[in-house]
Amino acid sequence: MPDVVTSISKHRKPVSTPVSELAEDEDLDPRSGLEGPAGAANLTIAFAIAVAIRTICAHYSIIPDCDEVFNYWEPTHYLTHGFGLETWEYSPVYAIRSWAYVGVHSVIVYICRFLGMSEANLFFAVRTFLGSFCAFCEINLYGSIWRNISSRVAKFFLVFSVGAAGMFHASVTFLPSSYSMYFTMLAYSHLLDDKARYAPQRALFMFAISGILGWPFALVVAVPFLLNLLWTVFVNPQRRRTIYGISKVIGYSLALLVVVVAIDSFAFKKLQIVALNIVLYNVFGTEETGPNIFGTEPWTYYVSNLILNFNVIAFLAYAAIFVWIIRSTVQSSKAVIYPYISSGKLFSIIFPLFLWTAIFFAQPHKEERFFYVVYPLLCLNAAIAFDSFVAIYKAVLGKFGFSKSVIADWTSWTQTLLLLVAIVLWYSRILALHSFYYAPLEVYGGLFNVTTVSGMASSDPLNVCVGREWYRFPSSYFLPENMRLKFIKSDFNGMLPTEFAEGVSWYEGASLSPEGLNNENREETSFYLSIDECDYLVDSNFTTPKEGTFEKQFISDVENWEIVQCAPFLDSDHSTLLARVIKLPNFIESLIPAEATYFHREWTSYCLLKSKIKST
Repeated sequence: MPDVVTSISKHRKPVSTPVSELAEDEDLDPRSGLEGPAGAANLTIAFAIAVAIRTICAHYSIIPDCDEVFNYWEPTHYLTHGFGLETWEYSPVYAIRSWAYVGVHSVIVYICRFLGMSEANLFFAVRTFLGSFCAFCEINLYGSIWRNISSRVAKFFLVFSVGAAGMFHASVTFLPSSYSMYFTMLAYSHLLDDKARYAPQRALFMFAISGILGWPFALVVAVPFLLNLLWTVFVNPQRRRTIYGISKVIGYSLALLVVVVAIDSFAFKKLQIVALNIVLYNVFGTEETGPNIFGTEPWTYYVSNLILNFNVIAFLAYAAIFVWIIRSTVQSSKAVIYPYISSGKLFSIIFPLFLWTAIFFAQPHKEERFFYVVYPLLCLNAAIAFDSFVAIYKAVLGKFGFSKSVIADWTSWTQTLLLLVAIVLWYSRILALHSFYYAPLEVYGGLFNVTTVSGMASSDPLNVCVGREWYRFPSSYFLPENMRLKFIKSDFNGMLPTEFAEGVSWYEGASLSPEGLNNENREETSFYLSIDECDYLVDSNFTTPKEGTFEKQFISDVENWEIVQCAPFLDSDHSTLLARVIKLPNFIESLIPAEATYFHREWTSYCLLKSKIKST
C-alpha cells in the first residue's frame, strides 16, 4: 500500500499557463484532491473499497471457462498436492502451457497451507489474492489518470472498473489473459506518468512481464507505445540516454525470459519456449490441429458479451474518439480539454482498444477471456467518453442560455441517472451469474462434509465421477485428499484430460507424455471409468435425453444412487432470453405476472450423489 500512495502523491510539473485559465472547470485540475495527507487518505479509501469488492468477487464469482480449471487450477494442484488432471497442452509433445506461470501461483497456496488454512478455503484464498492484486493495479491506474487526465475521468474509471460485470469475474480469474490485464494496467499507469523518472522504462518492463510470463498476444496493446518509443529515440536530443534506458529494460526482459524458459525446459526435460509455441499454434495451426477445431463464433459473439458485461459503457468506450472530437469543436476556444496530456498522447491511450477489437473480431475462434486484457482500457475509454459527454451536455445547455446553477443541476442529475442505469444493469447481471450458475462450486464444496465409504482403505482414493457435467468441474481444490475425479462416458465425443502421474516428483510427472493425449480434439475412450466403479457422482437432471444416448437420469435412479446434496441450476435452454441474462431482486420480480412469456425461467437440480452399490 505505501507504494501506491507514494507514487500517486507525486504530480507532474504543470504547464506554464495556470490550469485555472486553461481548463473548462476546476474538476479538470489533476492536482486537486491527491496532494498531501488528504490525497493519501483518498487513495487509501479507494484501495480499501476496491479490495472489498474484489474479495466479494473471489467468493461469489462463477468459473466462466473450463480452460481455467483444466489448464491452470489442475496443474497448480499437481504442484501443491501431487495429483490433478492433465490436458494435452501440458504434454511435452505440444508444450503450449507454462509451468512457470502456474508455479508463481502455487506459491500462494504453499503460503496459505503454511499458515494453517483449511483445504476447503485454498481455492478462494488464491482468488482473493488475485482480486487484491487487481485492486492494487486498478488504484495505480486510477491515481495516474487523476494526475494526468482529470479527477472526473479517474472517478468514472474507478466506478466502471470495480462495478462492471465483466471485471467482476475477470479480476479473479486464474488465466494468463487476466494476469496480462493486471500488468497492462500497471504499464498504462506508467505511460500516463511518462514525465516521471524511468516511467517509460517501467511501462516497457510491465508489458514484458505481461507477454513473457502471462499471454504473449497481450503485447498487441503495447504497439502504440513501442512505436512512440522508437520515434522518441530518433527525435530525442538525449538519444544516448534513452537508448541506454531501453537497453536496460531489454536486458531485464531477456533475463525474465531465460528464467521462464529454464523452468519450462526443466519441467518438460527439453528446450521449450512456451510463448513461442503458443503463437505458432494459434497463428500457424492447421485446420485439423489449430484452435478453430474447438469451435468458431461470428463477430456478434463479442458484441453480445461486451453488452452483457458492460452494457452502457461498452457503447461509450467505442464512441470515445468521436465524442472527444465533438467535444473539441463545441468547447470554448480558450480552454484546453486536459491540460496535462497532449491530444496525440490521449489518442495513443484510446486507440489500443480499437486495435485489439479489430484483430480479435477477425479470428474465427472466439472466447470471452481473450478480451480480459483490454477490459480496463475499455473502462478508461468509456470514462473519457462519459466525461466528454458531460462537457458537451454543459456546452449545449449553455448555448441555450441556461444559468450556471441550472446547468450544474441538470448535469448532475443526468450523469447520476446514467450511472445508476449502468450500475443496476451490472448488478442484475452479476446477480444472475451467481444465482443461476454457482451450483457446481457449492455442490463440489460439499465433498469436504461427506463421510468416507466404510471399509475403504485410506490408500485407495474414492472415485468422484462426472459425465455430461465435466466442463463445470471447479478443480481438484474442491476434492479432499482421498478423492479423485473420474470421467464416465457421455454424449461428448471430444478430448478430455487425463491424470498427472502420482507418486513421483512434479518435474518427473510433467516430463511424461501420457498416451491418448492429442491436439486434434479426438476422443480417447481409455480415459473413461465404468459407472460401477464410482463412489460419488455429480450430475444434473436436465431434460431427459433421447433414447440411444449415453446420458441417463442418475438423480431419479433412487435404486442405485442416494442424493447427498443438491443446488438449483438454471436450465437456460428452456428459459427466455431476458430471464436468463439478468436477475432482479425478488421483490421486483414478484411484480412480473406469472403468465408473462417474456420473463420465464426453468430450473434443474445440480446434485452430488452417493453410490448405494459401492456403499454396501
